[in-house]
Amino acid sequence: MSVPETTAPPRNRGWLERIAPVGPIVFAAWLLIGFLASDDSGDSADEVIAYAKANEVEIGALLFLALATPILIGFFVAVLAAKLRPLDDPVPRALTVLGGTGFIVFFTTAMTFWSAPLLENDEITTAAAESYLLFDDFGWVLLGASGICAGLMIIGVSLAAMRLRWGPPWLAWVSLVLGVLSFGTIAFLGMFAWIAWFILAGALMLWRGERLA
Repeated sequence: MSVPETTAPPRNRGWLERIAPVGPIVFAAWLLIGFLASDDSGDSADEVIAYAKANEVEIGALLFLALATPILIGFFVAVLAAKLRPLDDPVPRALTVLGGTGFIVFFTTAMTFWSAPLLENDEITTAAAESYLLFDDFGWVLLGASGICAGLMIIGVSLAAMRLRWGPPWLAWVSLVLGVLSFGTIAFLGMFAWIAWFILAGALMLWRGERLA
C-alpha cells in the first residue's frame, strides 16, 4: 500500500538522529580494517597460540568492536525504525527492528568468541587452544546467523524506501539485492554485502537528513 504524500512541517532533528548514521560507517570501516590486519588463527593448537601472541592489538580491537556494536548499530536501527513510522504496513518496520536486533546479538557473540579467549595469550595452554578451535567453528555459525539478520533488516528498509520514495527507485533495488546477498554470509563473501550497505545507508542518511523523515 502506498503512502499518500503529505506536506509535513519541517522539524529539528535531535542529536541522536544526527549522529546515528555515523555508527554504521565507523562499524564497517572498523570491521574491514580488523579483518584485513589480522591473520588466520590456524587449524592447530600451536598455530592458535602463535596467532594470539602475534595479533594482540588486532584481537583487542575486535573485542572492542563487539562491545561497541550495540551502540554503533543499535542507535542506527532505532533511528531507522522511527523513520518507518509513516508506513501503514508494519512488516518492513518489524523486519528492520528484528533483523537489526538479531544482527547485534549474533555478531557481538561471534566477535567475543573469536577474541576474548585469546587476550591472555601468555596463559593459553594447548588444551585451551584446542578448545578455542571449537569456538572458532561456532563463531562462523554465529556470523552466518548475523548475516541472515542483516539481510532481513536490509530488505525491510529497502521495501520501506520503495514505498516512502527515499531517493531514486534503482537505489532501493540495489539495497534489496545487497540484502539478499547478505544471506550468504556463512560463505564469508556475503559479509561484504552488508558491510557495503552499512556504509551506503549511513552516508545517505547523513547526506539527505530530514528528507528521509
